[in-house]
Amino acid sequence: MTVLLIRLAGPLQSWGSSSRFNQRGTEPFPTKSGVVGMIASALGMSRSESLERFEGLRFGVRVDQPGSITSDFQTAHNDAGHSMPLSHRYYLQDSVFLVALESKDADELDEYRQALLRPYFQLFLGRRSCPPDGPIITRIVDASLEDALASAPWCATRSYQRWVRKNSRWYPSLLSGEMIVEPDGDHNGESFADTLSDEPVSFDPRRRMWTSRRMVRLNQTVTFVAQEDCDAKDSSTADVKNPPKGPGTASSLGSRMEGDFFDAVAQSSKEKGGS
Repeated sequence: MTVLLIRLAGPLQSWGSSSRFNQRGTEPFPTKSGVVGMIASALGMSRSESLERFEGLRFGVRVDQPGSITSDFQTAHNDAGHSMPLSHRYYLQDSVFLVALESKDADELDEYRQALLRPYFQLFLGRRSCPPDGPIITRIVDASLEDALASAPWCATRSYQRWVRKNSRWYPSLLSGEMIVEPDGDHNGESFADTLSDEPVSFDPRRRMWTSRRMVRLNQTVTFVAQEDCDAKDSSTADVKNPPKGPGTASSLGSRMEGDFFDAVAQSSKEKGGS
């Protein structure tokens, strides 16, 4: 199988799957419909176009930097000047995720990758108010969905990695990442499979449609190893009560990330293939 890895990071993200009326929630990780919509936007597809080309994609996510929930509310007036109900909206702040798309068609995944590098339309992390922290970083590897997610380097921001390493004594769980994947045909029920209304059928505003898909939170977690440059001396003092957040954290890495960041993924896949 071939897998497209996509790093998603930004000051704010919002991935709704069941938002209605004046309550606009977010899942704690990117949704398949949101990622497919982002790729469709990068390809220059109109909302009314068929989504058949995305059928058969297997989707997975690794949580590299969970971030936290924040919210705001929006006001509006109708044409007559009367106030409309307040709209409460929820977001993930300072989060970083590694998304994986598995397919038998390597050429199709490469087309998605090239589109994300040179998008036709502006890209957003769920909602229009949530731009990414810079160019979307991608990599294609020959591996299974689970192996690709487990082998990829830690994608969290440098400042977050430094903070976790300094405070791992108090927060050891932050050195591991949860993986949520769509089960394949060999899923034997060892992990509970949940359902989410997150399989896009149509983005047409006149008849938006989704169907349910299954997802599994794997018992296997990934143990993170910080990048070497996180050993650089930092004049700041670690504060275990106040992890880094706000400007300069989730948005600090994307544009400065080394070009060989995902090379470790390809190397790991080669080593596994040769063993």
